[in-house]
Amino acid sequence: MKLKICGCSSEQFYPGLFDLNEVDYFGFIFYSGSPRYVVHTPEVSGEKVGVFVNSDSEFIHQKIQEEALNVIQFHGNESAKEIRKINTDVTKWKALGIQNVSDFEACKAYAGIVDAFLFDTKSPQFGGSGKSFDWEILDEYTGETPFFLSGGISIGHVERIKKIQHPKLIGIDLNSRFEIAPKQKNVPLIESFIKQLKHENI
Repeated sequence: MKLKICGCSSEQFYPGLFDLNEVDYFGFIFYSGSPRYVVHTPEVSGEKVGVFVNSDSEFIHQKIQEEALNVIQFHGNESAKEIRKINTDVTKWKALGIQNVSDFEACKAYAGIVDAFLFDTKSPQFGGSGKSFDWEILDEYTGETPFFLSGGISIGHVERIKKIQHPKLIGIDLNSRFEIAPKQKNVPLIESFIKQLKHENI
């Protein structure tokens, strides 16, 4: 199970965040409308994910080069056609808001274009709502594209996550429920989550 910590920043991070070897991906948000918006990224132990919301291809390509991004996460209303315009070998993910089973229909347009989905809680605003959706409906996702589970995940969800047996679930995306304040992650809480999820049945 891969682990992504999103909404990271070099401006006011809790010491030790970027040295957590069991975090596979660190997400940096390049969307000025977010309280977790960043301009530059620090060195990290895992891979860097750049999160973009309806950004033009020139800006995305610029950030790929400047920040040495490994993954591009499209978190807006980007169409499959627009994502195809990003001419790069960098891994591509698409975030999709989920509330009902019918929301999985949107996945079909991106099949073969993105490497993974992030299933987030459907919300009127771009970015996380801090709430989780009904994970029972994940059983209705029958696509071939793997996905990360996102949206309001907290340390109290560990046992529920362990019970999810979907063959396409490849990772977990953590953000606001592991913060002291926007951009300031609670590293001891993240470490406890990792310990419970990967090592112990507490």
